[in-house]
Amino acid sequence: MHLAREFLLLMGLGFFVAGLTTYIMTWILVAVHLRDHHPAERKRLGGFLFSPRAFGWYLARRYRAFGDKSLTGLARLGAIGAWSIVFGISAVVVAKAPG
Repeated sequence: MHLAREFLLLMGLGFFVAGLTTYIMTWILVAVHLRDHHPAERKRLGGFLFSPRAFGWYLARRYRAFGDKSLTGLARLGAIGAWSIVFGISAVVVAKAPG
């Protein structure tokens, strides 16, 4: 049981770090694309990449509503990163839960 918890902890941390890296790298590209092509949405999301509104935008896949293939291609990677962050944090919480 102890070995499984350690594995879950390391896996969760790995997913968190990989997701965070992907999220940060793609947010920069998506922010520039939004600034150039969809300025109203960029204003609505704000400038901070870890704002709940921006993070939720990725998780809910709201970028698909624009029908912009370039934006969808960039933002899909950010959504994968956002979900990896959520999964990684969940795995760490489960691994550190008492019991």
